[in-house]
Amino acid sequence: MSTLRAWVSAARPKTLVAAVAPVALGGAVVVARAGGPALWAEPGFVSIMLSCLGFALCVQVACNFANDLGDSLRGADTAARVGPRRAVSAGDIAPDVMRRGIWIACLLALLLGAPVASLSPWLLLAGFLAIACALAYTLGPFPLAYRGLGDVFVVACFGVQATVLTAWAICTPFPGDCGCDALAMLAMPWAPALLAGLGLGLLADNILVANNARDYETDLAVGKRTTVVRFGRGFARNLHGFNSVLGLACLGHVFGWAPLVLLPLTVWQHLAFRRAVEPADFVPFLGRAAGLMLLAAVLCVTATCLGWAPAGTLAAR
Repeated sequence: MSTLRAWVSAARPKTLVAAVAPVALGGAVVVARAGGPALWAEPGFVSIMLSCLGFALCVQVACNFANDLGDSLRGADTAARVGPRRAVSAGDIAPDVMRRGIWIACLLALLLGAPVASLSPWLLLAGFLAIACALAYTLGPFPLAYRGLGDVFVVACFGVQATVLTAWAICTPFPGDCGCDALAMLAMPWAPALLAGLGLGLLADNILVANNARDYETDLAVGKRTTVVRFGRGFARNLHGFNSVLGLACLGHVFGWAPLVLLPLTVWQHLAFRRAVEPADFVPFLGRAAGLMLLAAVLCVTATCLGWAPAGTLAAR
C-alpha cells in the first residue's frame, strides 16, 4: 500500500461525517434561534463555522490515528479481525511515524481553531479538552475505549460537545469592534443546542456500536472491555435501536418533522442490524450509520433554512 493511501485509510474518511454534522447542526440551532436564514451569509458566522469545521475534522483525524496506534500497541488489531485494514498493525505506517501524524493533526486543529479560541479562554480550554479526550480514547494510562466508556465518549464529544461549542462560539461576542453586529445580538440557545447535540451523538454512537459488535471476539481476546464485550451482541442490538429512535426524537423536538422522515429508513436499518450474526455482517452498518447521521443533519439544516421548524419547538423559543 502506498504511503498516501495508507494515511488516507488511517484517517477513516467514512467517519469524518461525525465531525462535519455536529458543526453544521450547531450553526443551524443558532440560525433557528435567531429567526432567519440570513445569518448564514454573515461573514463572521461563516468564518466561525469554517474554524469550527477545520478544528473538528483535525480532531477526528487525530482520534482515528490514535485509535489505529492504540489498538495496535494493545494487540486489538490482529489477523483475526474483520474489517478495513489498519495501518500500524499491517505495517503500512510505523508506530513512531503515526505518533508524529497524531501530533501534526493536533497542531493543525489548534491552528484552524485559533479564531474561535481567541473569542474566549473558555473556548480555548474546551478545545484542549476535546483534543485530550480524542487522544485518551485508546491511548494513555486509562484508555476510554478499553473501559467501556467509548459510547459515552462518542455521544458527549462528537454529539453534545461539538454541537454546543459551535453554537457557543457563534454567540460569543467578537473582541473589539469588528462590525459583526448580527452575532453580537445573539443569545446562546443552550437547551436546543444540548438536545440537538444529544440526538446527533446518539446517531453517531451507532457507528461505534456496529464497530464493536463486529470486533466482539477480537476485543474479548485482548481484554478490550467495550459495552458489547461486557454485555454481549444482544445488548448492541438493543442499543442500536435505542440510539436510533431517541436520536431522531431529540432532533425532531428541536427541528420539527423534517428529520422524522428518516424513521422508515432507520427502522429498516435497525431490523437488518438485528439479523446480523457474524463479524462480517456488521461491516456495512458502519457506513449506514454514518449515512443516516449525515442525512439527519442535512434535513435539520434544510428545515432551518426553509423555516419548517414549528413555533412550539425549543429552537424557536
